[in-house]
Amino acid sequence: MTAPPANLPSMPADDGQHLSRLRSLVERVMADGKISADEAQELRDALMADGHISADEVDLIRTVMQQQLKDRHLEFE
Repeated sequence: MTAPPANLPSMPADDGQHLSRLRSLVERVMADGKISADEAQELRDALMADGHISADEVDLIRTVMQQQLKDRHLEFE
């Protein structure tokens, strides 16, 4: 696994609820290995709610994707 780009800010440690909600969203969206246009927008909205994407958010999404997909490819509808 590679590290997120250095220019991404880390989230405050007290933002664990946001990361937990984001994890649940990513797991739900990726459950079938496909992302619809509506699901992609839902992810974008959640990620950009505070105006930026943090290194912690990138790490979380990468981890969930690896856990959910294993060796499969993600499909976009």
